[in-house]
Amino acid sequence: MSLELYYPIWLLCEIANISRSSYYKYKNKPLNRNTNIQDLIIDIYNKSSKRAGYRSIKLILRNQYSLRVNHKKIQRIMKENNIQSIVRKKYKKPKEQAIIKENLLNRDFKASKPGEKLVTDITYIPTQRTMTYLCTVIDLFNNEPVAWNTSNTQDQNLTIDTIKILSEKMNLEGSIIHSDQGVQYTSKAYVELLKKLQVTQSMSRKGNCWDNAKAESFFSHFKCETIHVMGRKIKDLNDMEQITKEYMDYYINFRPQQNLEGMSPSIYKLKHVNL
Repeated sequence: MSLELYYPIWLLCEIANISRSSYYKYKNKPLNRNTNIQDLIIDIYNKSSKRAGYRSIKLILRNQYSLRVNHKKIQRIMKENNIQSIVRKKYKKPKEQAIIKENLLNRDFKASKPGEKLVTDITYIPTQRTMTYLCTVIDLFNNEPVAWNTSNTQDQNLTIDTIKILSEKMNLEGSIIHSDQGVQYTSKAYVELLKKLQVTQSMSRKGNCWDNAKAESFFSHFKCETIHVMGRKIKDLNDMEQITKEYMDYYINFRPQQNLEGMSPSIYKLKHVNL
């Protein structure tokens, strides 16, 4: 029971040896609205055996106590009371070690026979719906795209499937296949596939696009002559596949090249392989 109901304030202040102004200042001090919420937060935290974080506490306050408390307020109270949840460490899949090969091609883009030296690369082609990717293998004997594959994902399956398509067309034993150091070409699965096919793998130096200039040049022609010049808007992956198929036929069988004596790749090979 409050003594101020039975005794004058001045007497109580005199007995307590405090000034009346100090008494009224204390009495009129606003209550800490966070006190009850703070107690609840600490109680929830302890009952969870220190597992509950601010997100869990926010949900418990809302669902069990009908209290809607801003997450920043909960974080502040937790920080002030030096409490934090025991965070489960997220499992991170070990990053696959990139397998880097020597630059055996060394910008020597001339080959004496079909299948002797091949270069491969991936380019991106935007469509109206999604980004698509084209992987191509070029035979340096006559600059012919001997295998290609399209996908809406740029992963190792794109390059592996392209090599599988190529291996069905020709015997790759003893061939050199050159690429950049992209993750699709340095993966264990890709390297193992080439090893199984008895292919010698070569790679560009890191960050040096000129080491794979023939593949870069082909993609430049492809994009210019199928998209930019034609003013074509590609709808989706199916549309891109059709455009690629048509261009490959044109490039291989009809498009003359100055460094092939003005012939198309197919005519050049037909003329020179049987010599």
